[in-house]
Amino acid sequence: MTVQMRRYRLKEGTREAFQKVFLEVIVPLRQAMGFRVLGAYWLSDRDFLWFVGHENFAEAEKAYYEHPERKKVDPRVFLEEMETRFVERLL
Repeated sequence: MTVQMRRYRLKEGTREAFQKVFLEVIVPLRQAMGFRVLGAYWLSDRDFLWFVGHENFAEAEKAYYEHPERKKVDPRVFLEEMETRFVERLL
């Protein structure tokens, strides 16, 4: 499985709105499309980290962003910074 780490720095005052979109739209849609959400963590009031995996990540990621439900929301409106990178499992 390919695993991606996604780290977000949220704009001031957007934590609750972001969390609602994340839990009600992003996670269910990712799961419906075969992704596994491997963990999601608040590092601080504005710093959020999560891990998502898929056996065919590139193809599934393309389909995810093209999905009509995903196009209804844009979590980037909550973000100041975003970092994504693929990680390699050690344990």
